[in-house]
Amino acid sequence: MDNSANNVPAEPATPPSLSARMLKTRLSISRNARELTAEHGFAGFTVEELCARVGISRRTFFNYYATKLDAVFGHAEDGVSAEALERFMNARPAGTTGISPTLLADLVALVLEQLRLDDAEIRGVHGFFTILHREPELLARMMKVGPERQAEFTALVAKREGVAADHSGIGMLVHVLQFATHRAIERYLASPEGPSLEEEFLSVMNQTRELFGQHLQHEARPPAS
Repeated sequence: MDNSANNVPAEPATPPSLSARMLKTRLSISRNARELTAEHGFAGFTVEELCARVGISRRTFFNYYATKLDAVFGHAEDGVSAEALERFMNARPAGTTGISPTLLADLVALVLEQLRLDDAEIRGVHGFFTILHREPELLARMMKVGPERQAEFTALVAKREGVAADHSGIGMLVHVLQFATHRAIERYLASPEGPSLEEEFLSVMNQTRELFGQHLQHEARPPAS
């Protein structure tokens, strides 16, 4: 199947600043690309079929993405809105020295905002990650893109806190949030009549917080008399 256009540049020809309409189109392309991948496999649909589903022309598609693979993974900035990131960066209490006491709560609020998706999108994302490990081309891209995007977000959090980008605590926290998100989605989809996705996420985070609140070492015992 042909996944590229003639004379298409290596990078998507997306303007640096998108209008609300263009951003909506870009997000729709990426969302539907993941849904089709989950339904039919990456090789199971063409760019033309994706365009028909979104309601755009092939030419419009290549104004946003150079290849079908690029569309499946979307743009890094599509995951979290610029407005949400700005609120997170500005939420650090003024005059704080070192790691702020509200960092965890601010990150949880940021994640919860991203989890307020409609049910179809939640299922589409989960279906995509389910099939990911059976698709070598997708897995190879994820092995590259996943760590890059996680590192970018970790560096952003570290910047807000005024610490080095390789701060171990920040890195661990981002890993925990990622795990909690995936586990919450799994639980929610396994029992759609049960707790909400937000409640599942908070449940996982509370269980983690309970464990991490324990002492790291046993208290020294006085020598026996």
